[in-house]
Amino acid sequence: MLSTLPVLAIALFGAVSDERTATGDAERIDAIVQEQMHAPGAAALSVAVGRGGEVVFSKGYGSADLEFAAPANEETMFRIGSITKQFTAAAVLLLAEREKLCVDDPLSRFLPGYAHGDEITLRHLLTHTSGVPSYTDFGPEWEKIVARELSNDEMLALWKERPLDFEPGSRWRYSNSGYFLLGVVIERASGQSYADFLRTELFEPLGLTRTRYDSNGEVLLNRAQGYGFEDGKFWNDRLIGMSQPGAAGGLISTAGDLVRWEMALVSGKVVKPASYEEMTLPFLLNDGHETTYGMGLSLEPFAGKPAISHGGGIFGFNSFLAYLPESGLTVAVISSSEGLSAQAVADRLARALSSGG
Repeated sequence: MLSTLPVLAIALFGAVSDERTATGDAERIDAIVQEQMHAPGAAALSVAVGRGGEVVFSKGYGSADLEFAAPANEETMFRIGSITKQFTAAAVLLLAEREKLCVDDPLSRFLPGYAHGDEITLRHLLTHTSGVPSYTDFGPEWEKIVARELSNDEMLALWKERPLDFEPGSRWRYSNSGYFLLGVVIERASGQSYADFLRTELFEPLGLTRTRYDSNGEVLLNRAQGYGFEDGKFWNDRLIGMSQPGAAGGLISTAGDLVRWEMALVSGKVVKPASYEEMTLPFLLNDGHETTYGMGLSLEPFAGKPAISHGGGIFGFNSFLAYLPESGLTVAVISSSEGLSAQAVADRLARALSSGG
């Protein structure tokens, strides 16, 4: 009986130590975020942190709607912009595992007759090396129609007659058009709409109850309003037809769901480990140089540490999601104001919480 006491003591003191660490982390996180919420341009933040496969902090701050002084909470959904791309990339890899497609398939397999479709592969689209010009860079031409709801064919018509920016595989350039095309591929390969495929194959199985494709028409409870911030004043965000972001940026979520998503992706619960490894490999350009981007994932250091991350921006909102492999730390921040940088808040949190930070 006596021999079990040291083991019991270690277990008890270990549990107390873990609890104190968690409490200390929560206090540090809250203090950092509260400070940011007092800065000019802060409307609402969704913040979450994960460690060791568990969400250890998840909270909403500020006002989800400034006109009605409606408080944001843990369940408030925000537009996440381009963090959508890693969901899209995972969906493509999942379909590849099911042999519905191959990442080295030419785009022409799914869009026959598309200009340069025989040269552009799905891998090129996934890694931003296709040369397809990004419609969000078209200036006034896009801005005059940005509020309209457009069909897939109407969206493709914006760029399909334009020349490529470069030969596929020869350079890296961020392309929202490329990821919109991947959404069309997912629909044709799966037989479902992009929104339905993600809902049935990713969100529901993973219990991501506060993640979905956004809509300007539907009434969605506890959804944040986005804001611009100029000359010390908030402005309601510009209207964008939510059919337009598509698979490049059309999702809404919470920081808590983003952390749960990232931990599931890393642990092999979304796609197989081999597929996740492929998502996190830099692309090798035709000249032998490596990019710092995989498939829907940035591979650049973050907060002074090796990281796998992605940011997002869409009218009125910006977001950042990062996983730091050395410490097993996952940080997600979403801001409903263009005047407060989610990436800057995430950077402060990661530096405060990561080992050695």
